[in-house]
Amino acid sequence: MSGKRVANKYRIKACQRFLEDYESGRYDFDPKDAEFVIRIIENTICHQQGEDKDGVPLRGRPFLLMDFHKFIIYNILGFYMKDTRIKRFHECLVFIPRKNVKTSFAGALAYALGLLYRLSGTKIYVVAAALKQTLETYNFVKYNIIRMGEWDEDGGHFHIIDNNNEHSLKAEISGGLIELNALAANPDAQDSFNCNIAIADEIHAFKKPKQYTLFKEAMKAYRNKLMIGISTAGDDPNSFLAQQVAYGKRVLDKQVENEQYFFFICEADPVKTEEGKEYIDFMDPKSQEMANPAYGESVQPEELMEEARQARDNPQLRKDYFAKSLNVFTSAMDAYFDMAVVRASDEKYNWTLEELAKLPINWYGGADLSKMYDLTGTALHGRYKACQWT
Repeated sequence: MSGKRVANKYRIKACQRFLEDYESGRYDFDPKDAEFVIRIIENTICHQQGEDKDGVPLRGRPFLLMDFHKFIIYNILGFYMKDTRIKRFHECLVFIPRKNVKTSFAGALAYALGLLYRLSGTKIYVVAAALKQTLETYNFVKYNIIRMGEWDEDGGHFHIIDNNNEHSLKAEISGGLIELNALAANPDAQDSFNCNIAIADEIHAFKKPKQYTLFKEAMKAYRNKLMIGISTAGDDPNSFLAQQVAYGKRVLDKQVENEQYFFFICEADPVKTEEGKEYIDFMDPKSQEMANPAYGESVQPEELMEEARQARDNPQLRKDYFAKSLNVFTSAMDAYFDMAVVRASDEKYNWTLEELAKLPINWYGGADLSKMYDLTGTALHGRYKACQWT
């Protein structure tokens, strides 16, 4: 809020929402559970792979959360419904570009939430469109359990099943239960689930809303429950993820109210020209920084700029760069007929057809007709006092 960091419009609005809700008195705020989860992650979880910005290997080094990770945790675990122990947020969307520490954060959060809610009998599902993506999270948690000596074959608490039929972790700890299952989201073959935590990774690849809602419905037996969606933008601006992001923007814009859904949306904000056309200035370092909350940490500025240069020089790379590094849905970026320009031009004048008909103008009309699926367009064009009117 101080302006020290470059942030996009909806990341700023998420911060404003936190402050307004904290100061309003509508909810109770208790950071105890959030701080428990942060301590568990930073004191027990280590990196499985990767290098820091200086090229030093990270494997086996503590998994230290970034500021935006902690912001998410304090939001989803800090707020309670007034005078109750029921968490305010039951659903969460984390929409950030690739290489911003999504998957390992999802794994660490799943493990820590399992410990937090163990007395309720925590059952966690980690899902993705493809099992291979889900196993990225599962293997990260499994690596840490074995590294900590918590595998039951080493005398620990966790029983691990990892074969072609099942990928699960299960333990009874301090009078409670933790169970984590890794699945590919296949609603046609899955039913009768029961859980209190579900993490859906890379939901841009989900073809059906049911791949997500199936696990959300599985939580009805719990009061404190959490459905988390984590993803980068995809190619389809009409996909389930795109609709969720659009809905999140409406909530953050205060057009609709949903007090149980937390949104963290990071993307490059468009720049508007005088004609009303919007475009992404992908060569501007500020656009790159505002889209990437881990800018300067897991995401290096020089690498983003090099990718931007390649996208500038090779248009075939541009679409992927916009979607994965700037978190912008790309298929509608270069539309043949840009309605934003038309609306901006129309706002400059307020003529009626009757008024235009009285002017000494020779009008020329045309139409572009459609057969079945195309759009039909019509236009009138004329010249008046050296100005062209359409």
